[in-house]
Formats: sequence, structure tokens, C-alpha cells
Amino acid sequence: KQWYQRRVAITAGILIDALPYADEGYDLPGIREAAARLIEEEVKRYPNTKNYLEHIPGNLHEKWETQAMKTMFEKLDSRQPSEMLSMKRCELPAPPTGQKHDVSAWLSAVSNSRAQLEHQEVRLINLELLKEYGCNSWILYLQHLQKLSEVQQKKLHQIRQDIQDTNWARKKEHQEAGQQLAELRSDWLGLVQKNYQLERACTELEAEVDTLAKEKEHLLELKPQPSPS
Repeated sequence: KQWYQRRVAITAGILIDALPYADEGYDLPGIREAAARLIEEEVKRYPNTKNYLEHIPGNLHEKWETQAMKTMFEKLDSRQPSEMLSMKRCELPAPPTGQKHDVSAWLSAVSNSRAQLEHQEVRLINLELLKEYGCNSWILYLQHLQKLSEVQQKKLHQIRQDIQDTNWARKKEHQEAGQQLAELRSDWLGLVQKNYQLERACTELEAEVDTLAKEKEHLLELKPQPSPS
């Protein structure tokens, strides 16, 4: 049970990680619960804040904002309703009832109608120009987008390749480290076994020495003493 034998130490905020490509025993009972406890302990280290990006400068996008965008963002932050699209400039209102006989009111209405007609004429001209030149412009634009897409696809492919290479290198390092750890563990177990055998042999030798010493004492006791002449 290598997972239980390895001590996960947290010292000075540094977590000694495992070797997921080499370790075994993740399917043992209690492993998932132990991992959940480690994750919970790690989460407690983070400060309790609603905005986890507050340490990043927030004014990076301000240079791209126009005054209209800032006004709209302020309304969104204050939850104010957005203004409806005004269609007054597209209307052709007649003079009010009380100004039916006012020449200046009719002149203003006629001026407004002429402006609307001019606007529509400009729109028709733009549509004709778009019909004549828009296809080629769109083709060039789409070709430009295609080139941009190809460049980004190459970058994406390179990033994915780098990620794959990193994962393969990491897996190789883990497997080599795991093999080295297994060899060291085997050597350690062999040394422990040899030490046990030596300790046992020493114990047996000590017992044998004690036995021989006792036999020697017993023989000396049984040896006849020389009589005095």
C-alpha cells in the first residue's frame, strides 16, 4: 500500500505532490475521501473574496471604451433600463392641429420630408454600390479571415502539441521516478531483510556462546580436583 506509506507533508505552504503516472492504490478504500479532505484544506488557504481577479489591474480595457460604452456600462451596473431605439427621424409628422394654418410649421414639415427623401436616396446609392462592388470586397474580407483562421489554427495546433509533449515528458519523468523509487524500495527491503538475518544470526550466536559458556562452567565443575600430596 504505497499510498498509505507515502507521507503527504505540507511545510511552509508547499505541498509535496505524488506521482500520478506511477503511483498505485488509488482504487483502495478511503482514497477518494482522503483526496477530498486535501482539496478542502487547500481551498481554505484561498481568501474568501467574491472577485478572485481583483489582484489583476482592471483598467486595461478602459483605453478601448468610448464615452457611449462607458455610459452604457454605468447604466448596466445601476440596473437602469436601456433606452428604446428612437425612430422619430424616420417619421414624417404633419404640423400639429393648432398649426394647420402656420406656414413655418408646414415649411418645417416639408424640410423634414426632403431630408428623409435625401436619406433614402443615399441609402439606395449605397445599395447600388454594394451590389456592384460588395461581392469582391466580401471575397477579400473572407480571404483575410481565412488567413487569420489558418494562422490561429496553426498556433492552436502548436499549443496542443506543446501540451501533449509536456504531458508525455511528465509521464516519462513520473515513470522513471517511479521505477527508481521501486528499485530503491526493493534495495531497502533487501537491506532490511539482510539486517534482520544478521540480527537473527547474531542472536543465535549469542545464544550459542552463552550455551558454550554454561557447558564450559559445568565441565569445570565436574572436573576432579587434584588431591594434595
